[in-house]
Amino acid sequence: MKNLSILDYTDYISRISFRFIKPHTQLPAGCPRFIQLLARLGIALEIMNTRLPYDEQHMKRSLRYICKIPKMSIFAIGAMINRGVSQMSGGQVFVNVGVWNGFTLFCGMVNNSQKKCIGIDNFSNPRAVRHGENFLKRFNKYKRPNHYFYEMNYIDYFSTIHKDPIGFYIYDGKHSYQDQLKGLQLAEPFFARNCIILIDDTNAEEPRQATMDFISNSFCRYRILLDKITCCNCHPTLWNGVMILQKLE
Repeated sequence: MKNLSILDYTDYISRISFRFIKPHTQLPAGCPRFIQLLARLGIALEIMNTRLPYDEQHMKRSLRYICKIPKMSIFAIGAMINRGVSQMSGGQVFVNVGVWNGFTLFCGMVNNSQKKCIGIDNFSNPRAVRHGENFLKRFNKYKRPNHYFYEMNYIDYFSTIHKDPIGFYIYDGKHSYQDQLKGLQLAEPFFARNCIILIDDTNAEEPRQATMDFISNSFCRYRILLDKITCCNCHPTLWNGVMILQKLE
């Protein structure tokens, strides 16, 4: 018998659509920055432009404030994360490697206080120190007893700390071929059956190829539930492309 929550999730992500600006819509130079500025002023074009198949108003209310955080993602992807985390089986956890200002982690945490959510980042880039300070302030505001953050290298985290089966996983560290591949391989032993893996920045060749090679070379079987690209980075629909995998066995 097929897993009903997976069928529901697959239906949800496949039916997300956009009103005015589509993933292939070319944008004038500077338009993505302008859209982000509008968001900080309370004009959420990325939210207004997005159609969700159900529970649209509830999701938009839930994530509206989080969408004002400086981010390298977008509302539609946030909705995919929130929905996926909400449908994790009991005992499974959401793990987000590379949190930056916290957008993707918070999207998983919101309205999911009963779900175990884990963020990992060592803020190794000198320019990331200030983002780390801002993230920790926000994290302390949003966190619940089941929500955790580890300021450390994700390689050390998986080798020394992690134990729980992962139901939803995001690797959002460096997106070089080797880093992307390692970020998937180190987490794979913890992937539960039907684990959802969200890959961002799939417009770029290296993370896309690393993901496809990971699937091809793994002893486990994976299914691609969604594979969407955009015409440019920072696009107000699906940012820089997104791929979603399901571990079958």
